[in-house]
Amino acid sequence: MPEVNFSIPTSTGPVQVSLPTGKPLIIVGQNGTGKSALVHYINGQCRYSAAGKIVYLPGSRPSYFDGDSLSMTPNSRSQFETNRAGWDASPDTRIRPISGTSRNERAIYDLQSAEVQYRIEAAKEIEIEGAGSAAIARLQSKSSPLDRVNRLLEQANLPVRMVVEDAEIKSVRDGTIYSISKMSDGERTALIFIAEVIAAKPDSVFLIDEPELHLHRSIVVPLLAALVSERPDCTTIVSTHELALADNRPDSAVLIVRGCAWSGGNPSHWQVELLPNSEDIPDDLRIDLLGSRQTILFVEGIAQSRDQPLYATLFPKASVRHRSSCTDVRRAVVGLREVEGLHHALAYGLVDNDSMDAAYEHILRTENVFALRVFAVESLYYSAEAMTAVAARQAGTLDADPADLIFSAKSNALATLRQPGKVEHLAARVAERHLRDKLLIAIPDRTTMIASGDALININFSSPYPATLSRIRALLEKNDLDAIVAGFPVREAGVLSDIAKSLHFIGEIDYEKAVLAAVSIDTALADSLRAKLGDLASKLL
Repeated sequence: MPEVNFSIPTSTGPVQVSLPTGKPLIIVGQNGTGKSALVHYINGQCRYSAAGKIVYLPGSRPSYFDGDSLSMTPNSRSQFETNRAGWDASPDTRIRPISGTSRNERAIYDLQSAEVQYRIEAAKEIEIEGAGSAAIARLQSKSSPLDRVNRLLEQANLPVRMVVEDAEIKSVRDGTIYSISKMSDGERTALIFIAEVIAAKPDSVFLIDEPELHLHRSIVVPLLAALVSERPDCTTIVSTHELALADNRPDSAVLIVRGCAWSGGNPSHWQVELLPNSEDIPDDLRIDLLGSRQTILFVEGIAQSRDQPLYATLFPKASVRHRSSCTDVRRAVVGLREVEGLHHALAYGLVDNDSMDAAYEHILRTENVFALRVFAVESLYYSAEAMTAVAARQAGTLDADPADLIFSAKSNALATLRQPGKVEHLAARVAERHLRDKLLIAIPDRTTMIASGDALININFSSPYPATLSRIRALLEKNDLDAIVAGFPVREAGVLSDIAKSLHFIGEIDYEKAVLAAVSIDTALADSLRAKLGDLASKLL
């Protein structure tokens, strides 16, 4: 399904909405403006264009189960699908749970079925292909449906995980296994959301009304962001009061609902405004919904980069937004700081260090833009602290010694760095940055140029390359991978993949997801990574 299309009636004619696959739509507005009614209306429109692929979670949904074990059977699951169309079409669905707990049962039933099917298919491959089967590595990579659920629970800051025990899915907390019916309201709500997303068909459309019900904002914001990232093949439409959901996904379209007209108990049309992204949400709506000043952290990169999920996990109270370059980050921060009296935002910037000159770093700090204490964001993901935390978790799964996993990862990465031309390239990249910073600082200002008249402007520097090359060679001689990762652009040397695969991940993406999961539950790891951000960390917590 290339895109989701629907129209919204207004007093001046229909507003057409077209969402490419993977582009979220955040519906926001004050209480009583008709957001829930609009979600129900959109469900009715999409039901025909995406038959069988609509996952509708109305605000009236209950957060509980009727019993300690699932009562749904294959036959009742089939019957649910027959009944669902009628339930979803009923206007009462948005105000009362006419389907009871059947939606919750179906979500867990489908998740359990997907987990069983995943392992059956892997077992068949191993039976046919033997010890060399790729299915073994796939199982060890912890990417089954239930593994993905647990990773998302961790990213949502929930200290609970799911296991299959006695042929059914149960929860584990502090070593105790118990029925999912005995989880807290928030945990059950999060689990149902995650189960719906993980088990959904490709190209599904998720319609979620008020996900913040039963969920604290420190959970709902990272949870929804993680769910959208987990299924880029699907489209998510969310009605919420949490503007942070839109702010953490600046690529989201935003639909502002300002009012709704009713006729005979049914909505006839809405007053809406469609924005292409969250950057354009007007200040009056932010003040109405948020009230107090909001902290915004501008970072380098794009929406799909490594930066946003890590910084959002480290600083759940801040809204993380992307800008394409250091210059764009500076402009955004300085621009907002200059007009603080006109809005409710407190802006900071975070940029990669890239071996930045100390004088240039000082200039940025005066503008509330901070440089990492390490080279770039991957220096955090692949730091010694992160690798150690992830290796410890992997060792428990693989029944291995974490020290052996770390030794293998470092040995393979160092071997790659010793290949011809690797350290020379890294040294040249760092030297290039040093020269650029010195040049920017040395360029004369207007006053100096006017005073000098037609005199030549001479700027001379000694090349930093020889000293930089000597430094990285010395680190390599000492096998100091940690210092090389911290101080050089190792993403350009191919070592990140070496580290990920040595720790038994399929690739960098899976390794980095494991880091995010570890950060969300390991306070010591989170603190150690925040420390690499310098003074900025204290301003964002």
